[in-house]
Amino acid sequence: MRQSLLRLSGHGAKYVRHAEVPYPKVPAFYRYSAKLLGATMWFWIFYRAKQDYKVWFGMKLPFEH
Repeated sequence: MRQSLLRLSGHGAKYVRHAEVPYPKVPAFYRYSAKLLGATMWFWIFYRAKQDYKVWFGMKLPFEH
């Protein structure tokens, strides 16, 4: 009875309360690409912060040259 209810409810996998979380198998290309793009994002943010920190913190207006 319970199995048929699980199948009818669209529940594809059995629920195990204290089972280890199955991590997805991610190809190395995606893993390293994500690290590279994440590092590039943070370097760009810090570079822009170095260039524009006065505008960010209101010490200078952006249109003052």
